[in-house]
Amino acid sequence: MHIDTERTSLEVQAYGFRGDGLAGVLSEVCVERTYSLWLNGRGLVRLVASPSQLQELGAGFVVTEGLAGAVDDVQVIGSEIHVYAQERETPSGPVIMESSGGQTLTRPVRPVSSELKLATEEVFWIIKAIVSDLWQTTGGAHCSVLFSNGRLVAKASDVGRHNSVDKVIGTAILGGMDLSRCILGCTGRQPEGMVAKAARAGVPVIVSKAATTNKGVELAGRAGVTLICRVKDQGFTVYTHPQRIVGLAIP
Repeated sequence: MHIDTERTSLEVQAYGFRGDGLAGVLSEVCVERTYSLWLNGRGLVRLVASPSQLQELGAGFVVTEGLAGAVDDVQVIGSEIHVYAQERETPSGPVIMESSGGQTLTRPVRPVSSELKLATEEVFWIIKAIVSDLWQTTGGAHCSVLFSNGRLVAKASDVGRHNSVDKVIGTAILGGMDLSRCILGCTGRQPEGMVAKAARAGVPVIVSKAATTNKGVELAGRAGVTLICRVKDQGFTVYTHPQRIVGLAIP
């Protein structure tokens, strides 16, 4: 098993303004690294990510991009992440550059099948859990979590919102968890590419502090994903499939 030993943040020299001028300060910032991801021996993509949970990142990326349904092994060698899996024979479209600057491989999204239900209070539990030490220290990291049966089962921080999702889903994959019984919580926006990651992995519910887009809503509707965004205080917005939330009358 690969053990992460590199720090995910470090101090840099900067200048802070405190109302009466500049003063030298040490500021904690996120560390970002570039990794090459290999699938079954062939170079697939280069990822900019935080140097943590790299096995999980590799496993999650392969599944959330629709390249495989499961993973046999992941090995991290220096800056290379080697994933071994039985690849799906599915067509792929062009690589799309997303609004965040990340790339997605436009593989098909299959409808999610799940009998999962959740209560309104669970939405707020999940949002409260999306706080990481890396974000509190630097203010520069996204965080994602997975809940199953009311319990936190995975948590990850990364400089990229896509990576944080891949890492928690990768944790579930490597741990043999049933993703159809999981709820994904995120700090980041939920455009089409982010919703697609959850749907390809079979996750039926997404909860986010942030907003979505029209394409994110459209895909969640088609894929059978309950999309809950803009969670604040005691309120939130449900964009698709509200029937999964128990105890609420749907207008």
